[in-house]
Amino acid sequence: MSELTGKVAVVTGGGRGIGRSIARHLARAGADVAICARSRAEIDAVAAELRDLGRRAVAHTADVAEWEQVQRFAQAIAGDLGKVDVLVNNAGGGVERNTPIAQSDPKTWWRGVEVNLQGTYYVTRAFLEHLNDGAKIVNIGSGMGHEAPRGGNSSYNVAKAGVRMFTQALAVEVWERGIQVNEVLPGIVANGLDPEAKLAAARKSGEAPRFAPSERLKHPDRVADIVLWLATRSEDGPTGQTFSLARRPL
Repeated sequence: MSELTGKVAVVTGGGRGIGRSIARHLARAGADVAICARSRAEIDAVAAELRDLGRRAVAHTADVAEWEQVQRFAQAIAGDLGKVDVLVNNAGGGVERNTPIAQSDPKTWWRGVEVNLQGTYYVTRAFLEHLNDGAKIVNIGSGMGHEAPRGGNSSYNVAKAGVRMFTQALAVEVWERGIQVNEVLPGIVANGLDPEAKLAAARKSGEAPRFAPSERLKHPDRVADIVLWLATRSEDGPTGQTFSLARRPL
C-alpha cells in the first residue's frame, strides 16, 4: 500500500512547475488530489495526468488572493473529496521585479503581498475546518523571505518573510490537533511548463547561477520530493520548521 492511500491532498498553483510536480508526487504516493490555479487549461491537463495514475483528481479555477473564490474552492473540495489530509500552499510568484521601492507602484507592490502572503492565509483559513486531525500543511516559501540579496524585489521579500512567520504562528496554534505546519524553500528551480528544456538550456549556456556560485538550477521534482517527505511524517514529525533546498547560507 502506498504511503498516502486513502488520503486527500490539496495543492494551490497546481497547473505547472512546482505545483504540478507536487500534485504528481502526492498522487503517485496514493493520494486523491485537488488543484487550483487561474488557468483552466493547465489545471485540467494536470488533473487528467493524475487520473491516469489511478487517482481521483479535481481541478477548480481560483485566484488565491480573492477570499470568495478561495471559500468556494474549499467548499467544493469538501463536497467532492471530503476531509483533507495534506494542504500545500504553493500559489504565488513575483509580481513586481527589479523595481526600487522609490519607483514602485503602491497597487502593484501590494498585489505581490496579496498573492504570496494573503493567499497563503486565505487558503489556510478556508481549509482549516476541513482538515483532518494529524493533517500536514506545507507552505512554499522562498530564500528571498529570509534575506534580501539584491534590491528591487521588496514586495516579494516582505510577502515571503510573512509566510515564514505565518508558518511558525500557525504551528503553535494547531499542534494540539496533531497538524504539522512547515515551510519549504525551493531554491532556484526550472519552473514553467517545460522544466527539462530550461535545465538543458542552462547546462548549455554555462552561465553562473543566481545568488551564489554554489547554487544549481533544479527540476521541480526535487521540491516535490521534500514536500512528499513532509506529507508522510509520523505524529512525532517536525512542525514550525523551515526546510531549504537552497545551496547558499540563509
